[in-house]
Amino acid sequence: MTPHAIAALLLSLLLPLPSTGATPPGAAETLLGPHGIERFSPLTVRALDDLVAAEDAWRAGDLDAARARLERLWADHPPGTDAWAACRGDVAGVNVGSPPAYYALRMLTEVVRFASSEAGRRARPAAARLTVLLVPRAEGIEPRDVAELERGAGIPVERALEPSLLEQGHATIHESLLLFRDYVHAATEGRLEVHVRVVPLTGLTVPVRASSAGRRFAGLADEAWPAIWSAVPDDVGRETDWWWVLYPSHVPERHAPFATAEFVTGGMGVGPDGGSPCFIIDDRWLVRKPPHLGKGAYSSIERRAYLPQWLQHEWFHHLFRTFPEFGLEADDHQWFDRSRWPDDFEGRIEPDYYHEALHRRLRGAAPPMHHRLRYAAPPRAVLKRLRTADLLGAYRREPVENDWHEGTIERAGTRRGRAVLRWTNAAGVSWALDPDLAHGVLRTGEENPYKASNPESSDFHLVLRRDDDGESVPEVAGFRFLGGVYAKVDEE
Repeated sequence: MTPHAIAALLLSLLLPLPSTGATPPGAAETLLGPHGIERFSPLTVRALDDLVAAEDAWRAGDLDAARARLERLWADHPPGTDAWAACRGDVAGVNVGSPPAYYALRMLTEVVRFASSEAGRRARPAAARLTVLLVPRAEGIEPRDVAELERGAGIPVERALEPSLLEQGHATIHESLLLFRDYVHAATEGRLEVHVRVVPLTGLTVPVRASSAGRRFAGLADEAWPAIWSAVPDDVGRETDWWWVLYPSHVPERHAPFATAEFVTGGMGVGPDGGSPCFIIDDRWLVRKPPHLGKGAYSSIERRAYLPQWLQHEWFHHLFRTFPEFGLEADDHQWFDRSRWPDDFEGRIEPDYYHEALHRRLRGAAPPMHHRLRYAAPPRAVLKRLRTADLLGAYRREPVENDWHEGTIERAGTRRGRAVLRWTNAAGVSWALDPDLAHGVLRTGEENPYKASNPESSDFHLVLRRDDDGESVPEVAGFRFLGGVYAKVDEE
């Protein structure tokens, strides 16, 4: 069964079937009708109907119908116009994104455009493996009012993961990722294909916390992360490029003072290697509208319209930090200020910025996206061909901001028949490295001043060179350390 056929089957399981002989209503009527469709703007109705109809056509293999539907929409309502900027999709407790379905429509348009191109017909994708980690239980102190939130006080609670995320082969999770997966394939010009694996971390309970420092926060405590990464099976860790951590929600929305309050519950973090992307969010983000975005449980239509918006936003955070040479997020969310956009960028809404960044900057990057967005450990067969001598030499992290961003790896003797290496940076600070080439890691010890505070990302994770298809070859290109890449400096 093809990926599109699987997607169509999945959607058929999630969407209600019309009665026999009846003409099925459009997506907008299905979703908005019970709230009074007249309360919603004509653009909201059009956006929802066109998104669902075009996406369904695309998944059914009718590329022409999908393309025609989208082209008519953009001809009538061009991207980045005042009509879109002024239109809101969070009316009457409904959440389809703001502007309504706009992010998903722009993503789907990229998908259909690429599939219609010559490159789309001959692309040979490599795998970007996304592992979704399900944390089964969480415990912490839940505030009941603002005073308790500010004091860090409240009542002890323990919560389990939303059971609906485990049903029908994790169908809700897979549905949330459908358009995002297609978008990544198109954005990388067919060079990456996202493979999803859901891994329940059975028996794990992690700490959560709530605070009001800065923005209101309710989510994983810092101490949760060592427990999460330690619970990941070794083979899963080796094979994963991207992560998504879902954990039981700690948002105190059941208490009246927080019934409509916004809490930050996740975002874009890093995986255990300190560099791979890690989407983070609470479990209820996928099953109900957060209190500040709407009311009640998500419908399948809402999830299809809104979840791509969140995933795209977080993914571009990672892209911008992965390609810092373009200065596309020199400051946090700089695109929120239209005056900070590059002069050659068009549009005015957040996904317009992403579209321009993709087409005018990222696609011209070297090394290309399908090289720099893969983080899984190289195959063991490739690692076996490395020699200790291949690791020796000078390394540099760009941009060089201080003497800790340059250094050398040198041989420092042997221990129990194995080579011992030593890293010395330009500041004169040095620590031992224990090569674990079978896992593509240079282990560090207590001499490393970052070891205690960053136990997972303070090892050196080897980065190998890649061939044209993005596959690893046995040549050291550098290493990842604390979220940065130290590139090997070629000898003159």
